Amino acid sequence: MANYQSDLLQALWHQGESSFGSEVLSIYRNNLLMNANRALAITYPTVVLLLGEDVFNSLIKEFIQHEILEEGDWGVWGKTFPDWLEQQASLGDYPFIADCARLDWLCHHAERATDIENIMGFELATETELASLKLQYCAGVTLLESSYPVVDIWLTHHSRDENQRQSFLQQAKIKLTDGAGQHALVWRPHWKANVRELDETELDWIKLTLSGHGISDALDQVNPQFDFETWLQQSTSEGLVTGFYQEKYDDLS
Repeated sequence: MANYQSDLLQALWHQGESSFGSEVLSIYRNNLLMNANRALAITYPTVVLLLGEDVFNSLIKEFIQHEILEEGDWGVWGKTFPDWLEQQASLGDYPFIADCARLDWLCHHAERATDIENIMGFELATETELASLKLQYCAGVTLLESSYPVVDIWLTHHSRDENQRQSFLQQAKIKLTDGAGQHALVWRPHWKANVRELDETELDWIKLTLSGHGISDALDQVNPQFDFETWLQQSTSEGLVTGFYQEKYDDLS
């Protein structure tokens, strides 16, 4: 039975010659393609909106030969889709599509990330020296540096307010004309991933603090004009930062 299932999967994914009947394979392949379309449409909603369903579905027919579902979870399938899109000559009119897909993937990954339990609240942190504290971020915090206005493009398609969507669309068009990119921050304070733009200073700051640098150490390395107090107030209000923590060291004395 195991060999039968393995042979069937190989026949479905690789579409070569097979001992299985063509009618049987056709039914299974159609079902496989429907599942693949549904899965990637959920993972890459911005790509669907940019390209349209017909173009997107035709791409999936080709992509399904590129990455095989190995873990049995459609939610983790499609990680290589952004890199694959970047290689498609037919998408030359959408040079930003790969980075838009990468941002979609980060949002999808953030929404599946495990919740992070607070180690130390803000009220306890006031009793501890700044030099020994590190920032505790919420689940799904990731960064994307792009040569394209991916944040404006993403917000154009995901903002609920029509006026905001039009504003972001115009900003994206201007940036594309000027060749200006954006740095994106992704975080998930509740159940839905959020996206916003970062300037160079905040990008450097979050890189430092995400990589394990303490607050004091990161402040020594970031742009001196960085206003930590204002940033912390904003970040806590938007659920990006949830508290502080301290590294625990064994007493070697």
